[in-house]
This record gives sequence, C-alpha cells and structure tokens, in this order.
Amino acid sequence: MMVNYAQLTLVVGYCDRSRNSIKMLGTGFIISNDGKLVTARHVIGNHTDDIVILAPHLWDINSYQDMADHRCLYYDATIIEVNPITDLCILKINPHVTGPLPSLASTDDVCVGERIGIYGFPHCVTGPRVLTYQEADVGAKVLMETNSVKIKHAILNIQTRPGQSGSVVINRLSGSIVGLLIGTYAADSGIDIEGINPQELNQTSYCISAHYIQEMI
Repeated sequence: MMVNYAQLTLVVGYCDRSRNSIKMLGTGFIISNDGKLVTARHVIGNHTDDIVILAPHLWDINSYQDMADHRCLYYDATIIEVNPITDLCILKINPHVTGPLPSLASTDDVCVGERIGIYGFPHCVTGPRVLTYQEADVGAKVLMETNSVKIKHAILNIQTRPGQSGSVVINRLSGSIVGLLIGTYAADSGIDIEGINPQELNQTSYCISAHYIQEMI
C-alpha cells in the first residue's frame, strides 16, 4: 500500500481555551500507529500544556484546498519526550492511526545532489493552512555542534518559511523518512528591512537526520 503523506503530515498548534481559538505553531508528522508524532522542539516553544494536533483536512494532496475554510477538528496532545540538543519533540494523541507508515531512515541514505521531498505547512503561523509538497536537492551534509555534541544534518537547497519547521523530509526513491526540517540556514545580517533579514532572501535550509527520532521512540 502507498503511504498517504497528506494524512500523516499535520499542524501542531496551541489551544487558547479562554478564547476558544487555536494558534498554529508549525508542522509535525505521524511516526507510529499508536498516535506518536514528532516535530521540532522550537515549534512548541514554551508551551507545555494545551498543545493540540489539527486533524487532516484532505485525503489527496491533489485536492483543491479551500483557503476560506477555517473549520478544524483537533486532538489534545501530550509531550512524551523532548531532546533540546537535537531540537526534537515527541508528542502523543489518543486516536490510533491506521494504514502504512514510512520507515525512519537517516540522512546517511541520501547523497549530495540527490532530490528529496518535503511535506509541510509554510506560512501556517500567519493563518493559511495549506499542506504543500516541495522538492529540493541535498546541497551538503554537515555536523552541527550543540553543547559539544555533533549532530548530523543535511543542507537543503530551498528557501523555507515559518510554519515549515517540523516538516517530514523523504527519500523520493524509497519513500522513507530521512530527516525532519529544522528551518532556515541563514545568519542574522544585523539589518532589518520591514521585518525581513536580507540574508534570508537567498537562503538554504537544514534538516536533522531521522535516526535521532528513532532513538527517542
């Protein structure tokens, strides 16, 4: 059976119960049939309670998504584990997930110059919830150091936007998950032009190897 990434890639949000509203924070994706998801730790930020997962709003990625339809069904999520060094967060929702899931692989399994696929929700933090598929080339493999620990990442030749953090990065040939999108790979220029860092206008992005997710579950 084919993996349906439109059903596995979901919005991570925060529920303001006093206002009965949801703030979309970023992207996450299902990694187990018992309802575990993963996202980037920085997507959750300081929110430890009232994290929710928006249920899939389409079955087929080829369907037209109605941007004027703001209705949503959401599930309460529990934070299972956080790794601040790898910037990963495992969440759990109660509904179990049926159907096939892609295997968790590693950035070791893709070569520089190889094409990868990305499913995520660019710009969801500003309102639109549009599941978007993109492709990019792997530009480099790097070790990024955090707290004296060197972590495997891949540099992707694509410009990504707020909301895409936590997106699933897949090997287009095998369909396996090779990474999780962390975000932009651009230095702070120290210049702000109407809220835009000029360094981000021609940026690359980076993802962490998916084998670190496997180590957490």
